[in-house]
Amino acid sequence: MCATRSVVDIEDVVEFVVSECGIDLSKYRRSCLRRRIGLRMTSAGCLDLEGYLAHLQEHPAEMKRLLDAVTIHVTDFFRDRDVFDVLYNRVFPEIIGEKLVDGESRIRVWSAGCSTGEETYSIAVLLLELLRKEHIVLSPKIFGTDISEEACGFARRGGYADRRACAIPGRLLKRYFDVDGSTCSVAPHVKRHVKFIVHDLFSKPPFSMLDLVVCRNVLIHFNQQARSAVLENFHSVMNPGGILLLGKSEAITGPELRMFELMDARNKIYQKVE
Repeated sequence: MCATRSVVDIEDVVEFVVSECGIDLSKYRRSCLRRRIGLRMTSAGCLDLEGYLAHLQEHPAEMKRLLDAVTIHVTDFFRDRDVFDVLYNRVFPEIIGEKLVDGESRIRVWSAGCSTGEETYSIAVLLLELLRKEHIVLSPKIFGTDISEEACGFARRGGYADRRACAIPGRLLKRYFDVDGSTCSVAPHVKRHVKFIVHDLFSKPPFSMLDLVVCRNVLIHFNQQARSAVLENFHSVMNPGGILLLGKSEAITGPELRMFELMDARNKIYQKVE
């Protein structure tokens, strides 16, 4: 059982995490931190923050568990199907049309906060399917980033339990995935268009000239100052008129509206403003 006497607060835990691994949890909303640290305290058998900080210092493996609890979000293939319908029927055709008019061959997409890659691969599959169906030859590149090395490693391998495949439309499952027993693997001809990189959203973006940035259900965990910083990072690397897709419970408000114009209120689709 962990120690019970406490004068330690959340800030002490945050400072220890920064000193040990350089990840600044102070940008997360306090309610989010309290809830997720509380879950880890319960799992570790700690009665207070002082006991949990001591546990964190004595058990290096707990650091990974804490970071996973705070930073990894729920994901799935084609989660919120109506959003992917809008991508397929509206957003991608507009991007493709502009590329053809301008004589450009590259489409560049950033899936930010990609977790274990399901959403990133969903974007890639949908874009490849549209290009195939319309007999259009373009070179798409989809970048997935997450702060977790383990999550990115899992995504790079591209192998998922077959139960996760239930969310994949049948025609896409046959064409873009290899199913072997209980494993559903992303096909090599899809993976060559996708790259996963470990990246902290508060650091300098590793990409530029992006046509679409997808960051769903990530900003909701950050405080206002942190959200603003991330949006500025996105804006700085997007092409003129680039599209930003957020989660349905997220919205751009206040001064950040100078950077992005709302295009679809229901699906939280924004367009870059110069």
